[in-house]
Amino acid sequence: MKKGIVILVLLMFAATGVFAQAFSMSAGGGGLFDWSFSNGAEAKIGSDKYYTGWRDMGFGAFLFFDATYVEVELSFAYALLTSVMINPSDTNTEKGGNMMKAGASILGKYPFDFGFITVFPLLGVSYHAVIIAKDQDGDKINDYSMLDNIKNLSQFGLLGGAGFDIDLTRSLFLRAEALYQLCLPSKFMSDAGEVYNEIAKLSGGTGYATLGMGPRVKVGVGYRF
Repeated sequence: MKKGIVILVLLMFAATGVFAQAFSMSAGGGGLFDWSFSNGAEAKIGSDKYYTGWRDMGFGAFLFFDATYVEVELSFAYALLTSVMINPSDTNTEKGGNMMKAGASILGKYPFDFGFITVFPLLGVSYHAVIIAKDQDGDKINDYSMLDNIKNLSQFGLLGGAGFDIDLTRSLFLRAEALYQLCLPSKFMSDAGEVYNEIAKLSGGTGYATLGMGPRVKVGVGYRF
């Protein structure tokens, strides 16, 4: 019995060693830049296009947890909004306020180790929850009947890109990632797209919510356990 326990303990230590070699654990954090455009609703009537939406340019911080082939990220960002309106004769842009949002993502990655530098492609999903949004006058956007719940601005998204780690010491490394994100319409914009569609159908057209898109760049420092 005791011999069996000793063997089991030795096997557990061996398995732990194999796991540690197969899955290098690390964590860290840094700063991010996030730009998303084409978040809106559009109607097409013949060759004419009508669009209402916004662009947001965000700056923030992130934390990441890495297990070789999987990266989990938590983030917080402050974004400046620009409202955009397009009709057949004009395109109008103006300051649209700001928002704060918290995010989470999970990315699959496949590292290629070249010694002091490791390069990896990335592909995954994200979710950004809007915490507060204000217009250009500083009033909360959800104070208006047009938006009954701030959560209706939150979005799921898809992410794809690449990154690299540069070793600073045996345990510390610099991490940089460049991603392109495709944001699914928020509930608020999906509802707006349905309204656009009902109006456009009266003239033989169609309306829909648009996909948001744009770059996401992150730079930070990590620690290998």
